[in-house]
Amino acid sequence: MDPKSIIATLKEASLLDLFLVSFIALPFVFDAWIGVLEKLELGSTVKYISLAIVLVAYTFGVGLMYVGSSRRKLRETATHQIVNYLTSNSFKMMALETIRENIDSGYDDKFLNSLPVHYPNEIRRALLKGHKPGLARMVEEPSADEA
Repeated sequence: MDPKSIIATLKEASLLDLFLVSFIALPFVFDAWIGVLEKLELGSTVKYISLAIVLVAYTFGVGLMYVGSSRRKLRETATHQIVNYLTSNSFKMMALETIRENIDSGYDDKFLNSLPVHYPNEIRRALLKGHKPGLARMVEEPSADEA
């Protein structure tokens, strides 16, 4: 399997998926680490400390994957909410302040301005009248064949 596809699969996994896979894989991972540590002929105390470090690092890594997945989900949800709001009201763009008023007051400027970076085919930055920053949905223009 390609490493990029493995990483993509892990990013898409839910916390429950990660837990189940971890629960199944952890004994095999620990056994492999025990084999490595035995070949190094370290004392039993060092071996257990090393296994504890592996467990902490593994738990920390799973936690980072969960946080990254949560952020991705939040950006995805916000993008869909904005695009759906714009589409349902036949708008092409709206100010960041209007997004906070009509969609979610918890979205700050930094978060909203990051959305076009992650979803450039769905949303873009816009400058509205009065130099108000905003977001606009990507609108497909009808091709010459359709007109």
